[in-house]
Amino acid sequence: MKHKELSIRFCGIAGDGVVSSGKILAGTVASIGLFVMVNDIYSAEIRGLGKSTTTVRFSGKKIHSMGDGVDLLVGMAGKESISELVEVKSGGAVIYESSEPGELVEGESLAGHIPPDVRGYAVPLKRLANEASGSNRGRNIVAIGALCYMYSLPPEIFINHITKLFQRKGESVVENNVKAFRLGYDYCQENYPLREEFDLPAAGEAKKLISGNEAVARGAMNCGLQIYAGYPITPATKIMEYCAKDLPPLGGWTIQVEDEIAAISTVVGSWFAGKRAMTATSGPGLALMSEMINLAVMAEIPAVIVDVQRGGPSTGLPTKVEQSDLNIALYGGAGDSPRVVMAPADSEESYSGIQLAFDLAEKYQTPVIFLSDLFLGQRIETAILKEKIDRNRSTRKKATAEDLKNYVRYQLTDDGVSPWIVPGESGAFYTVTGLEHNLQGNPNYEAEVHQSMTEKRHRKFESMIQDIPPADVIGDEDAAIGIASWGSTIGAILEGMEIAREKGVKSKLIKSIMIHPQHEESFRRFFDSCQRIIVAEMNFQGQYAALLKSRYGIKPVEMHLPAVNPVSPKAIAQKIMEVNDELTQ
Repeated sequence: MKHKELSIRFCGIAGDGVVSSGKILAGTVASIGLFVMVNDIYSAEIRGLGKSTTTVRFSGKKIHSMGDGVDLLVGMAGKESISELVEVKSGGAVIYESSEPGELVEGESLAGHIPPDVRGYAVPLKRLANEASGSNRGRNIVAIGALCYMYSLPPEIFINHITKLFQRKGESVVENNVKAFRLGYDYCQENYPLREEFDLPAAGEAKKLISGNEAVARGAMNCGLQIYAGYPITPATKIMEYCAKDLPPLGGWTIQVEDEIAAISTVVGSWFAGKRAMTATSGPGLALMSEMINLAVMAEIPAVIVDVQRGGPSTGLPTKVEQSDLNIALYGGAGDSPRVVMAPADSEESYSGIQLAFDLAEKYQTPVIFLSDLFLGQRIETAILKEKIDRNRSTRKKATAEDLKNYVRYQLTDDGVSPWIVPGESGAFYTVTGLEHNLQGNPNYEAEVHQSMTEKRHRKFESMIQDIPPADVIGDEDAAIGIASWGSTIGAILEGMEIAREKGVKSKLIKSIMIHPQHEESFRRFFDSCQRIIVAEMNFQGQYAALLKSRYGIKPVEMHLPAVNPVSPKAIAQKIMEVNDELTQ
């Protein structure tokens, strides 16, 4: 059987090399030009014994999601892998440790649970690893050799990648790992007939792998990030780690502070001083930042806050994905507290989007909340970044000589944006407060002043429309079924639409990195062109659906998708088919 794409899952516990297996497989197939996506799932407890899985999906065409099910399960730990068997597709396969008599505990045999429509391949992973290096540590490399044979993949591409990966550790380490790979390959070749083949396209240019978190960090540094302030929190910590490594050589600072309140305070203070600054957090941290974000709104000081969402509420599910921070991002502040909210769909948008976030924050003197999520932030994928590097980038509306004759910090303007000078610049003398204030920044509690300043703070968002990208419409223009969604769920929707299209059902999607503000007229035209609208998102309440209903007056079919695991394209396709059946009855 020939496969145009494959999905392979490694399952084990700490020390089994599960994550490194995924990186080796992904790096190998990316090196010959294939598209790849990798997703790691692990427990929240830092105890060294929790179950973890790494799934690698690769194909000759662009991949948008993790798909549905796996073609091969590599069970590095038998007991922990049993629950993963439900994910193996009919006709799929399982590689498991062949055991000696007396080694297994009753009920914990992976082989004993393999369903009839799935083939099992017993491989002596421990024995072959010990033969290669004298220890069990190379079991994962043995398994990679086995799967290379099983799907007729060229062994030389793996050997080349393994050699390159381990060469800095010395010749003996390279030799041991290459030997472990060959032993796994040779064992399966000698003991199992070849049944499967990956339809390998002509070798293309090597593709680069990047995570959403790395894309955010790189995009920020490339557009002039000078100060990163953060407090470690899963799943956003990697952004701080990238900045800690790469920002100081660029002349910037990375500061690990005592908590999230200190982080956002540092960011707001840095922007007040004219320095591009950013923090990254997750839901619990964003909740703590609300008061300082509100201050930035009132004082009209920029801020860039990345929220890599995880399951909530409270501490919630630190290592599982959910899109449930939209409401707090939009409305998490006292009073009329407008802020920009953005949500990228993939690593490429994470890179370009964070640069737009900085430009909007600085030009319009307002906080920007950038909603990534655990799946997008931590997954590794092949991406083509359109790098734009300008470390001196600035969109600040600076005061002119005429403005400085009688400087008014909160001058009323048509676009709502006042000239802004920072401490150290000539004429930089004005009051900044969280209290309502007059044009000079001095506290004022008159109704007319409050009304005027509130209108000013909101007027910026009307002016901002000229600087935000239009919404994208993807799919069949004449389709009766329209879909709206946001963030990483977009990828599963694109693949679900394709599944439905193959069954003769057309659909179209409207997507925008902008949650607030939006090009509202383009959304209205799209919704007017649809007979039925589906809004799909990964939260229980339907937070984006509620926003669209209040903003555009639509009555959508809502999909409140289960959290924890990435969205299923088949679930999206099924909903499209159901809605189509309703329309055609």
